[in-house]
Amino acid sequence: MNQKTEQDNEDEVVVIEERDKRSQLYIGIAAVIGLALGGLIGSSLTANKWEATYHVLEARYQTLSDSKQQLVSDVEAKVADADTATDAKIEEALAEQAELHKTELKDLQTASIELEKANLSLEQQLNEQKLAIEQTAKENQSLNRQADMQATMFDRSRELFRKELQIAQALESLEQERDRIEPNLSTLKNECDVYLEGTSWDAKSDSCDRYDAANSRLSDIRQMIQVHNMDLRQIKSLIEEIGL
Repeated sequence: MNQKTEQDNEDEVVVIEERDKRSQLYIGIAAVIGLALGGLIGSSLTANKWEATYHVLEARYQTLSDSKQQLVSDVEAKVADADTATDAKIEEALAEQAELHKTELKDLQTASIELEKANLSLEQQLNEQKLAIEQTAKENQSLNRQADMQATMFDRSRELFRKELQIAQALESLEQERDRIEPNLSTLKNECDVYLEGTSWDAKSDSCDRYDAANSRLSDIRQMIQVHNMDLRQIKSLIEEIGL
């Protein structure tokens, strides 16, 4: 009896636990369904709110996009205008620079032509000076040779004049001696003849010796005078040849 009662109690406990578990399950399911319904309702409300917000944002985005596009167009136009103006300024500056370079090149060409003319003139002057220097050198050589010849001729002429003077002095001395001997020669010859004949006691024994000596000396003097005269004629001829 007691065992049956205990068994019944256990069964009731099991039934109650199962009921509790089922109640908890039902409550959980109900909570999940409530949450789902609440989320669905909230989502519906939120979706409506976000849709309106999206349309507003889309409109703003479109406005911003249009503004951006307009700004880009304006910027591109300004950049194009700026590029066009810059290109024009660059082309103008390049044209001015090209014209300036053209003028400078023309000036340089003119200066180059003038410089070439100056170089040709200087080269011609140098050639003329070179020829003048060569001519002067030739003239100097000729003058040096002439000076050497004149110096040689001067030395030679001086020697000729000195020798001419010496010969003239010797000739004069010989002629004076000849003039002294010749008048006495006949007297010495007569004394020698008288001595040889023995016709006079006044005749001296050396009469013939003195006569022979005077005659021999006179012969030598005459020969020397002839030689000196020949030398003088030759010296005069040489003096005439060298133009003195």
